[in-house]
Amino acid sequence: MKKIVPVLLIPVVILVISAPLSAQTPDANQYKEEFSLTYNKTKTSSLLPVAFGVAAVLYLINPILMYEDKKLYAGITKEISVGWGKLGEHRTAFEYSLIFGGNIRNLVRLSYKYDFLLAGIEPSHILQGSSTLSIGGGYYTDFNGGGAFPEITYGYSIRNHKLLFYPHVKIRHTFMFNKSKSDNTDLSFGIIIGFANPFINVHIRRKY
Repeated sequence: MKKIVPVLLIPVVILVISAPLSAQTPDANQYKEEFSLTYNKTKTSSLLPVAFGVAAVLYLINPILMYEDKKLYAGITKEISVGWGKLGEHRTAFEYSLIFGGNIRNLVRLSYKYDFLLAGIEPSHILQGSSTLSIGGGYYTDFNGGGAFPEITYGYSIRNHKLLFYPHVKIRHTFMFNKSKSDNTDLSFGIIIGFANPFINVHIRRKY
């Protein structure tokens, strides 16, 4: 009988020992989950600057998609403009595009456009922002043929009496002068940089 009692106590001892271990198991899992969440947050936060950097580079380069002769081509483009008027609403622009696919093509556009500032702003040394709708048109050449195009642009222009930064989306259709060449339509987005009205000294101080 004395030998049987210790044997019977073995399961009780095992239960007593395992009870704290089983009680600690959820805490261990919780620690694992918290570590996993912390690691994922750290990994995400470290990737954000890279993602923003890549997006900024792509946005500054200005990607462009061109539809021509039932084919879609991709490329990069950049527009620089010079304006005049009170806030540079009238702009002349030069744009260079590099189109990939098949033979790499170089495109040049010279254009005039007018910015409809959808928020009231005044000439100032401080940069001001306004939603902007721009319409215009111009001359196109791929150095093998020329054409003319209308265009429409929408974005948020940031400007003062001298400088212009214009994040935008732009669409246009080019009619080729030589009918043996296909017309084309392109869509681009990015940031137009330029001079708002460098040739005019506007009155900055308000009259009281």
